[in-house]
Amino acid sequence: MSFVERLKKRNFVFILIFISALAYLPHINQFGYYRDDWYLMYSANALGGDAFHQIYAIDRPIRAFLMSFVYSIFGLNPLYYNISAYIFRLLGAFAFFFTLQMLWSRQRNANLIASVLFLVFPGFLSTPNAIDYQAQQLSLFLAMLSIALGVWAILKHSTIFKFLIAVFVGIISFTYLGFVEYFLGLEIFRLAIIFLISRSASDSFREQLRKTISNYLLFSIGTILFVIWRFFIFDSERKATDLGAQIGNFIQSPLLVGIDWIRTLIKDIFEVTLLSWWIPLSDLWNISLRLREVFVAGLIALLIILFIIFVLKNDSAHTEYENQSTWLKEACWLGVITVIAGFIPVILSNRDADFYGLSRYMLASSVGAVILVTALISQFRSQKVYISAACILVTSSVMMHHFNGISWARSSEQMQNFWWQVSWRIPQIKENTTLVVNYSHTALEEDYFIWGPANLMYHPHSKSNQRIEPALWGLVLTRENAVSILNDALPSFLNRRSIITYLGYDNILIITQPSLSSCVQVIDGNVPILSAFEQYDIQEIAGESKQDNIILDESAPSPLEVVFGTEPEHNWCFYYQTASLAFQRGEYETVLDIKQKAKRAGFSAQDPVEWMPFLQAAILLEDYEQANEMARFIKKDSFLQLQVCNILPQKDAFNEEMKDFIRKTFCIN
Repeated sequence: MSFVERLKKRNFVFILIFISALAYLPHINQFGYYRDDWYLMYSANALGGDAFHQIYAIDRPIRAFLMSFVYSIFGLNPLYYNISAYIFRLLGAFAFFFTLQMLWSRQRNANLIASVLFLVFPGFLSTPNAIDYQAQQLSLFLAMLSIALGVWAILKHSTIFKFLIAVFVGIISFTYLGFVEYFLGLEIFRLAIIFLISRSASDSFREQLRKTISNYLLFSIGTILFVIWRFFIFDSERKATDLGAQIGNFIQSPLLVGIDWIRTLIKDIFEVTLLSWWIPLSDLWNISLRLREVFVAGLIALLIILFIIFVLKNDSAHTEYENQSTWLKEACWLGVITVIAGFIPVILSNRDADFYGLSRYMLASSVGAVILVTALISQFRSQKVYISAACILVTSSVMMHHFNGISWARSSEQMQNFWWQVSWRIPQIKENTTLVVNYSHTALEEDYFIWGPANLMYHPHSKSNQRIEPALWGLVLTRENAVSILNDALPSFLNRRSIITYLGYDNILIITQPSLSSCVQVIDGNVPILSAFEQYDIQEIAGESKQDNIILDESAPSPLEVVFGTEPEHNWCFYYQTASLAFQRGEYETVLDIKQKAKRAGFSAQDPVEWMPFLQAAILLEDYEQANEMARFIKKDSFLQLQVCNILPQKDAFNEEMKDFIRKTFCIN
């Protein structure tokens, strides 16, 4: 037996580990907190792991047990969550391979390719979001494990053995659906596989049907119990996960809703089977890569191609066409049925899968998609074409995850850098302050994208010992919220997943990073001079920012390294933040000393508005030589010059001589 044959027959574990490691591990230690991770980790840090029971009580109470357990082990460290998510993903691929191997034992290479594609399926882009998606990764593994164990028990033909395995499978099935109920479509995958096994064991369709039903009922006890509990006993408070509420929409307008469901299903099928192999990679292809990243990406691609060729070049099974037609038909039908079934629970919930924030809805259907795609490329009779197709699919998938990892790692680094700058600038923030934040590196979709990191840094403990109640609040700056701020509207109470916050329109502090080249800037509503890069809505409300929400006489916090990473190097933004803080404290000579230190270190502002604390300090100290030096930079930006001309002369701290200097310098062309 050749080495290649031994590799194929015994070392499939190494193959899956090798390829998945190249896809998922290069940047795993650079992933931080994203999206829902912020409120999850703040809550757990504030009240302990029991906080998850409050959070998930309204829709997925079983998930709380998982999150409480993993938090008790991993704590706040995102690396551990990412490692465990990777392990679950890998174990799920092993179980998937065993299932296919038991079903089609003579198609080992096809089964292996399908398992590799399942492992590195490119349509799921949220792998680095491992804290929030811990449940999805574990649930998918448990689903694959329960199906593999069920098939194994059926093939053993021992009644007692089957019953014992069925009990275990029932527990696993109830658990995986309790974590992620929209994976329910995978039960159709289980049913279809049991039918194919029964079909191969008997020529009588009646006998096939009898065996299929009896075996499926035996191994779906957990599923049946979950459906009864979830949809007839448990009362979901969240409409998005309440099937009855969603079906009610269909009953009210069956034609329109039905047409929309069909349209969504067709689109999602097209995306998961075809577009997922190209669109995510093409969207990430344009990210700016450093020379080292280009080299590593090229090396990974080369290794994958050489490895796939090495494994498949002596694929004698591919040239033997006995029963090939039967297998292709079975694989195609199994793939199509599983793809459709995987989307049905999602569509009935009036959700729509996409490649970005909702890519998790493709996971169940990806099981069928990889089987279908593998069957399609297996129809190529030319071994070279077959190997080339496999190389393209696997390599593009791995490269997608590699580039995706770079993108998520950069996003994490930029978020951590943002809050490190905030820590340099703000020693402490008063409780009940509402923060209006502008991130330049990511869209701001929810208020906890703001108050999550802010509270972890400044007020890590809940205001209440009984419930989750952050001391700082956040506000997403929509047009409606901007109007409420300008009108000094009363605070609006929010109770979301048992987390108590407010929208405090009348007491805001604006913290903004107008562009990626800008430093983080804290807006003083008394002197609202803004960057030319600043978004329009913040320009509208800048005068409402209350800088006195900053407590100046406390020591600056030391950000948790496990959350915010190590302290960035002290570049221009460090000097700008410390100078801004010194200026707010009235330490004007210190401000100019910091300017000289920055100059000696070779740093200068990329955003001209960042010269403002230095300019004002120089004017207040009547150091007009330095003021003129900075005025040259500021006057290069006409938007900034106009603001200085209109706003600074109104400031009470300046005497008439200083105001005359400002008018002559900035108001006369």
